[in-house]
Amino acid sequence: MMHTLLRFLSKYEVLFYFLLAVAVVISLRKVLLSWKEWRSAVFGLEKENSQHVFNQGMTVLILCGFLGLSLFIINTFVTPSVPGIEQVVTPTVDLTQQPTATINVEDLITQTTVGLVPTLASFFSKGCVPNQIEWTIPTDGDKISGTVTLEGTINVTDLGYYKYEYAPSASDVWTTIAAGNTKIVNQALGGTWDTSEITPGDYQLRLVVYDHQNTALPECTIKITIAAP
Repeated sequence: MMHTLLRFLSKYEVLFYFLLAVAVVISLRKVLLSWKEWRSAVFGLEKENSQHVFNQGMTVLILCGFLGLSLFIINTFVTPSVPGIEQVVTPTVDLTQQPTATINVEDLITQTTVGLVPTLASFFSKGCVPNQIEWTIPTDGDKISGTVTLEGTINVTDLGYYKYEYAPSASDVWTTIAAGNTKIVNQALGGTWDTSEITPGDYQLRLVVYDHQNTALPECTIKITIAAP
């Protein structure tokens, strides 16, 4: 529920700001007019009516300011800190695109010129290269549940960015958890991953690393089991 609300607020942020701006303009005009009427009013009833309209306008202005500030705080600080909400770290990079799934030996050797060392281990483990691109927590075959801090190593030359995703076992439908663009060695990849909203079962986790030319390196994929909390 919270994820759906945060995505909704983030998606329609501009529209909300526009509606708030319209409400502020209308209320500000009402406040100014009522203020002028109050100053020029002679009878007490006129002053009372002007004061009432003025109070209404000020209430709407304060409410709009509070809503605008709350929306800014949520979309700027809260939403990016929740895993799975913000899938794009840098605005110039499309993290929703899928890298080429089929990688032959020639492609593997060509891509190692940007920093990967070609080894039999990296080929048979689907791109996981010790000390360069690998998972630390969890590891292949691990069982996890609840909130998990994902850790690994992204240490290649010409690093553009990376993303990490999950998919049901034997499925090609991947969901991006989060992403980054700085090198790390045996450290947390980002925020925590809440698996409590995911149906328990067998899943795949993968690291997809791109160079500055937006070319995907062989993805590092492991198998995990998500258990009920």
